[in-house]
Amino acid sequence: METPNIISVSNLSKYYGSALGVQEINFTVTQGEIFGFLGPNGAGKTSTIRMLLDLLRPSSGEIKIFGQQIYTHSQEIRKRCGYLPGSFSAYGNMSGADFLDFAASLRKTKPRLQNSLIDRFQLSQGDLAKKIKHLSLGMLQKLGIIQAFFHEPDLLILDEPTSGLDPLMQEEFYQLLREIQVKGKTIFFSSHNLPEVEKVCHRIAIIREGELVALETLEGLKKKKLKRLRFTLSHSVPDLELPGASLVVQKNLSYEFLVEGDIQTLLQRLSTLPIEDLTFPEADLEEVFMTYYRKEA
Repeated sequence: METPNIISVSNLSKYYGSALGVQEINFTVTQGEIFGFLGPNGAGKTSTIRMLLDLLRPSSGEIKIFGQQIYTHSQEIRKRCGYLPGSFSAYGNMSGADFLDFAASLRKTKPRLQNSLIDRFQLSQGDLAKKIKHLSLGMLQKLGIIQAFFHEPDLLILDEPTSGLDPLMQEEFYQLLREIQVKGKTIFFSSHNLPEVEKVCHRIAIIREGELVALETLEGLKKKKLKRLRFTLSHSVPDLELPGASLVVQKNLSYEFLVEGDIQTLLQRLSTLPIEDLTFPEADLEEVFMTYYRKEA
């Protein structure tokens, strides 16, 4: 049986007057997937998220969530979603405990996971009794995570969710994502933090200047776009050039190249060289990401 699409975005565009937000983007997110939406600030990530939640209307295009049009079933869809905005904030004069009660009352649902999440993210009753305006950035982010997850939503839409968390709490958060993903929940994960996207996501979309420039599985993206080649020669070769490869660094007889595309011709050329040692280490996501953001000369 085919896994259903939880999010379907078709030809989505948003303009702010004459300024481009996003242009003609298309993607789907399937049930149980952790989908990474990757790009720097200003690339169009937040505009896309706000349209997914019907907080912002597109200039053109279509969004379906749970198989329904977001514009005609907005309230019904959002009941099944958990949302953590970037730079999360809340009513400053409320205590943390009062805010969670308020969020639960708005949802009109029982916050089944609230107590376990409070324990998991190490918030004490004293922390929750403080007014929100007196909480540290990390505590505030924990509060935001709890209100996004506490009602066990079918879809989580998270914008820079680990901002302000220390490394131990980040790891706890990643483990939480894996646990709810195993239960069949779907996660839309927007970030510019490359290592964490590489750690938890199944597929990623890369957005640049409002346009999707890549949509691929993590492993497929690495293999498809970029390889790193390192080798050492037994003696020098004058004017060494390799097809489909660009020199990154040379030190004496040791070379490092970046390689794009098919490597068959490259391997033939390598076979003619006096190579003592050679490695083809896998590119990390940051190297892949930068190939999409490197400007043409």
